[in-house]
Amino acid sequence: MSNTEYPLLRPELGTLLLQGDAELARAMSSPRSHPEGHVLVRTGEESGNVYRLEAGWAARTRVLQDGRRQIIAVFLPGDLMGVKSMLLAQQPDTLEALTAITARPIEHHKLRELVGRSQAVNLRVMFQLAEDERRLHNWMAALGRGNAEERIATLLLDLRGRLHWAGLTTDAGFNLPMTQQEIADHLGLTVVHVNRVLKRLRDSGVVSVRNGAVSVGAMSRLSELAAPLQDVFERSAPEFGGDPRGAAA
Repeated sequence: MSNTEYPLLRPELGTLLLQGDAELARAMSSPRSHPEGHVLVRTGEESGNVYRLEAGWAARTRVLQDGRRQIIAVFLPGDLMGVKSMLLAQQPDTLEALTAITARPIEHHKLRELVGRSQAVNLRVMFQLAEDERRLHNWMAALGRGNAEERIATLLLDLRGRLHWAGLTTDAGFNLPMTQQEIADHLGLTVVHVNRVLKRLRDSGVVSVRNGAVSVGAMSRLSELAAPLQDVFERSAPEFGGDPRGAAA
């Protein structure tokens, strides 16, 4: 992980944060594979581990009493998952695999010990909590104020940027293993509405989402749609469709 993958980081903290990430990686257990649908952290139960996702896609989810499901956050390769679980006796949300995944765990007591003796690891964990909050604030703005096209454009560019960091994009685009129902569950839309908007964006040549693959045809238009919901970092980061001069391209 490089300095550029820590959005809005204070420059003087960069070296220490990279050191903490390396120390944390060395302390984690060997990678473990889990099938699609596997639950790593279950709502209402105690969790014993924090995880780093190495391959596949995972999500933090909540199911309402009537069966409606909200995907609160999507995790991609390289992400730390379940950090707040080390502080809570019962977990408010479920952490589950959207695809087959590979993840490296570290037990809570080991991580707490490491945080206590290493300023660098302490900073890395603190930054992860801050980054999770930044992303959640963005989605709060999207769910509260964004229309369907804006939400979908923002999601696609968020995934594009984060997959770029993980080395999982190509000139042609990127893979999107989420179903339209999962996209709807993440964006607070119906699956019919998601299908309709994706068709409209495809027909207008902006972006195509077909058979689990995303291909951007008009980045300037996709970025224009997403910009109102993006924060200052994303609006200036080219991998998220932004303009490094500070305005959406």
